[in-house]
Amino acid sequence: MSEELYNSVPLFDKYEGIKNKCNVEIDDEKIDLCDPSIFGDVCNDKHFYRKCLIADKYLTYIEDEEGSRNIKEACKYFSYWAYKEMIMDKKYSYSVSTLHENINKISNFNICKKYVENISTETFLNIDNLYKLYQNFKEILNGDEPFNCDKAKKCVEFYKTFEGTCYLDSDDPFCIGLKKFREAYNKTMKSAQKCEEYKILQELQKRPEKSANTIATAAITAISFASIMTYKFTPLGSWVRHRLSGNKNMINKLEKEFKASQNSSKIQDMEYRVPYNSS
Repeated sequence: MSEELYNSVPLFDKYEGIKNKCNVEIDDEKIDLCDPSIFGDVCNDKHFYRKCLIADKYLTYIEDEEGSRNIKEACKYFSYWAYKEMIMDKKYSYSVSTLHENINKISNFNICKKYVENISTETFLNIDNLYKLYQNFKEILNGDEPFNCDKAKKCVEFYKTFEGTCYLDSDDPFCIGLKKFREAYNKTMKSAQKCEEYKILQELQKRPEKSANTIATAAITAISFASIMTYKFTPLGSWVRHRLSGNKNMINKLEKEFKASQNSSKIQDMEYRVPYNSS
């Protein structure tokens, strides 16, 4: 399901607008009507319960507009927003799905059940960074002047912070999201009559290959060190000296064998660690 979450990010801005409208329309008198049988101690936290009412109004709005909106994308935004505003600080032991279930009980309806998604901290940080990229891109286009170069610079520099965390051949959802953002950015900025140095986002680099020789050298170093320590400082020293007699080139032979094997060994680095940018 996470792949669908990443695919929905370009449209988050539209649903954030709906959420903001719901925030303005909240009747604060309803905060005192919190049902303890549903929310328990949350009823004593008016700030948190107000967010529950915003979520309830947002889901109600989606249900009323179901025929004219993409419900899946609207629900994916709900998952992101609920985690960010009500779950990330871990004040209460909610997951997105359990929080969604309780909020649905406020107005007694059931929407987004198929699409709501529990989010890990890592996924949230990736989604949040990707969303910030699209927000920065929007600022370039919707500023006081079209194609604002200062804002284009900000967007390009932010994109560059992810260099080295994703690669061209990656199937990681976040990296695929970065690739799609780059394509959308370059297609739009192509028509800009200025900001030449910021019109193109470079594609992700190919994954660097680790040399098997690096691994072999490390192994040989460890073996050599262990041999020296055993030879000099253990009761087995005399036995080792006897066994090595007439075979002083054993380590050199071992090194040659490791080097000979490097052509048949391939090491691929599969780690993705995406930095979180708070602004």
